[in-house]
Order: sequence, then C-alpha cells, then structure tokens
Amino acid sequence: MADFEEDQHEELSINSEKISDDITGIVKGKLAAEKWNGKKVDLWVKDIIEISLKYLSEMKKPFKFVVTCVIMQRNGGGLSTGFIGLWDNTKDGVVNVPWDNETMHVITTVYFLKLD
Repeated sequence: MADFEEDQHEELSINSEKISDDITGIVKGKLAAEKWNGKKVDLWVKDIIEISLKYLSEMKKPFKFVVTCVIMQRNGGGLSTGFIGLWDNTKDGVVNVPWDNETMHVITTVYFLKLD
C-alpha cells in the first residue's frame, strides 16, 4: 500500500532538478556551437520553447506548463528578470534555467501549475 501511495505521489509531482537538467540539455543542444547572431535569435527562442514544451508534455503529468526564453547578446549590459505568482506553493512552481556562452546569455523559465 505504501509503495502504491509513493508511486502515485511521484506520478503527480514535479522533479524540479530533473527539469532544470533536461532544459539545460535542450538549450545546450541548440546553442552550444552557436555565436550571437541577431538574425537567428527568434528561431532559437521558438525552437527552445517548442522542444521544451514537447519534453514537458511527454512527461504525462497533470500540469499546465508555460515556458519562456530570453536570449541576450553578451556585451557587458545587465539583465534582470523577476515574476510574482499567486498560486498554491504545494502544487505549483517555477524552474529558472540560466545558461551562457562567450557571446550570449540565455534564461529559460518553466512555470508548472497543477490541474485539479
């Protein structure tokens, strides 16, 4: 009985660390060999978001997901982001995934909201 409850809890929960690792892999896979190119940024953002959403939906978890991605040229300028969420902290959450290389900063954020 306890094993069933653990399995059911695991099935209904989100592993933020795994999501962070997997989204980092998606971003690296898309951008590791790239240098900043303003003409490609829109496509990179679109691809990262679409691949991330596909990955999240394949988890078959009872959550709604929102993915955002910001790519900024690395030129010494500052970048600050933030959010405020009014939700149930026991069920909903956010994973922020920063990544950068020598020419760009990337911040991919995944919001997950439990379906009731």
